[in-house]
Amino acid sequence: MSGAAGLDVRWPIGGLFAVLGLILAGYGIATAGHMDLYARSLSINVNLWWGLVLLVFGAALLLGARAGRGRAGVKQALDTAEGRQTEAREHQLGLER
Repeated sequence: MSGAAGLDVRWPIGGLFAVLGLILAGYGIATAGHMDLYARSLSINVNLWWGLVLLVFGAALLLGARAGRGRAGVKQALDTAEGRQTEAREHQLGLER
């Protein structure tokens, strides 16, 4: 299949989580000395820890998207009869670029 069907949603979502994790962890590092901010959370720097969690999750999504490009278990469109029919139909209708 051509076009948007080949996009992997893990790229933008992983990037979003990684950027948000960096921002939140950076804020946690910047406010590490202000224990009055974290008095309600039993003096745990919640911003730092959740920022690191978001960063790790985003990095895992990005690594999974990068590794998922050439997996052996995924068949290309032209490897199956349905894929060849769809490609031929798209070609006939002029839907390809």
